Amino acid sequence: MTLESRIDAIDISIRVLLKRLGEQGFQFERPAEMFPGPQSNAPALISRLEREVGEVPLAMKLFWLRIGSVDLCGSHPEWQGCEYPDPLLVYPLSVAIEELDEFLTDKQQRLRCDFPYLLPVAPDLYHKANVSGGMWYNLSVPAVADDPPLNDEWHYTTFVGYLELALQWAGFPGLSRCSGHTWPVADLTRI
Repeated sequence: MTLESRIDAIDISIRVLLKRLGEQGFQFERPAEMFPGPQSNAPALISRLEREVGEVPLAMKLFWLRIGSVDLCGSHPEWQGCEYPDPLLVYPLSVAIEELDEFLTDKQQRLRCDFPYLLPVAPDLYHKANVSGGMWYNLSVPAVADDPPLNDEWHYTTFVGYLELALQWAGFPGLSRCSGHTWPVADLTRI
């Protein structure tokens, strides 16, 4: 399966999952950010990123151009048993641009301290639960692969691998660590 077809399948799966979560009564923290679609100026913003810090991984570009962003943070009053479900969240492209602007204002100092620009993908599982945590999930640039490793994420997989894994767990891969949870994963992921 090509990277493009995997991203297209992820897009469809997210749409189905969002519908099912809504039908089950899941309450999204930020409904307007749940699945807003691609930013209209995404191609220009990606070009700017690549001019400043190098090639952006193809998987991330495809995600931003075809899907945009997603935010499954929220809760259901009856679903229990997992303190950190690690909801699927991928920042919009605008967050990468904000981080780029911060990086560029202090570029020499950051590089001197061996802190290169990292492409922000999502908050870590603790920040998603509004608890102070660690480094956000990120990708290295310039790109080392079309679908590179997702840095600082606990599954040690690639970006697209993480998206697919998250969808296997109904958008909440942290449930894999919670054997006694009551989340209806099978109902939410049925084909």
